[in-house]
This record gives sequence, structure tokens and C-alpha cells, in this order.
Amino acid sequence: MAENTDYKHADYSIRSADPYAFTKYKVIMSWLPDQPGMRVLNAGCGSGEMTMLLAQQSSWRVDAIDIDPEAIRLSQEIKGKLGLKNVTVSQASIEEYAGREYDLIISNDVLEHIENDSRAVQKLAALLKPGGILCVSVPAAQWLYGYHDEMLGHYRRYNKRLLASRLTDHFEIKRSRYFGATLIPIALLYSGILRRPYPVGHQRENSFADRVLKALLHIEQVIEFPIGTSLLTLARRANP
Repeated sequence: MAENTDYKHADYSIRSADPYAFTKYKVIMSWLPDQPGMRVLNAGCGSGEMTMLLAQQSSWRVDAIDIDPEAIRLSQEIKGKLGLKNVTVSQASIEEYAGREYDLIISNDVLEHIENDSRAVQKLAALLKPGGILCVSVPAAQWLYGYHDEMLGHYRRYNKRLLASRLTDHFEIKRSRYFGATLIPIALLYSGILRRPYPVGHQRENSFADRVLKALLHIEQVIEFPIGTSLLTLARRANP
């Protein structure tokens, strides 16, 4: 499905100031094994914020891939600015990537961009060691599909049953939760009704709106709601 490249790149430009994305990434990081020496793949690295968090585990070797040249440029920029020595960034799609034997793969907001997401999951499984860990996040709730999804070229949004149907041929699901329930009214208003970009990155640091948003997101770090704007899932690759 065709995406609006300008819209996607504008979304990249505000990601570093997006408390929603960073709080979601913190939840994901809290799920990951605290194991030294792991080989990690960030499949669909975007503008590089998740790669930065993964690289803070200095004994991990992190490979970051994305199909978008602008994502690679931004990721290389973060790598250089922070002096990350344990990160390799390269331009590739999941389907064509030739790596293998990873202990851990992270794939945030990628599967919804791929028409044949089952085949993409099969490839992710092939990139992992037996028993390796896959952690994915995807947009949740098809009834929230709107302007934001159209502009980013999303084929679908997910619920737990749909995502599980893509994963369970190759993985055993260990954890799954929704995230962003408190932001559903904003998603409905902006993406569904106004058909405008989300008001992300425009609130001033420590403004009333900024404090309210961060307070809501802090609640969602510890309380799992039965719905949300994102779905996070951790799964272990089944032995062949």
C-alpha cells in the first residue's frame, strides 16, 4: 500500500520528542532478557531511538536495518552523535536481509506495512536461533484505522487474535499487552474525524499538556488495559 513519504519523514522528525514512543520502548526494554553478549537485530529501525536504547547494553551487538534511506541516515546520525561502537546500520528489507543466528529481534511498527505479514514473520523466525526472542509492536484496533494509517501505508491494524495467528506457527507467545488506551480519544479525533496528523512534538516541555500526557503514559507503564492504540508481544522461537 502506497505511503506518503513526506508524512513518514515528518513522523521521524518528531519521534525523539514523542513521549508515547519512548514510554512504549521502555515497556519493551523491561521485557527483554538481561543477558550479556546477545546478538540483536532491530528490524525496521526507523529513526533510531530504539536502537539507541538497545545499544545501552554495551555487551550486546546490535544490527539495525530499514528499507528507507532517510531512516538509515537518521540512525547513522544518532550512532555517530552518541559514539555507539556496538551498532551496525544497513539498508535492507526484512525479506532480503541475509543475517542469521540472532538471540533477539525487535520489530516496532513494521508488520502493518507488509502485505504478506505471515511471510515476514516466517523470515524473522529464520533469522533467530532456536529459542531466540522476538518482540514486536503493531498498531492496534482496526476500528481506529484512519488518516494516520493511510498516510503511512498501513495494510491493517491488529488485535491479539490476529497477531497470534501470524506468530504461532513459528513462535510461542510469552507476553502480550495493549498500550495507549488513554490516547484512543486523540487517535479517534485526529486520525478518524479531523483527518490530520497527531499533535505530537508540538507541546512545550513541562507545559500542562506535556505533564498530563506523561502522567497518562506513566500509568500505562504499570497498568495494562484491555484495549489500546498499540499491541506489544514477546514470543520465543519454537525449536524446529
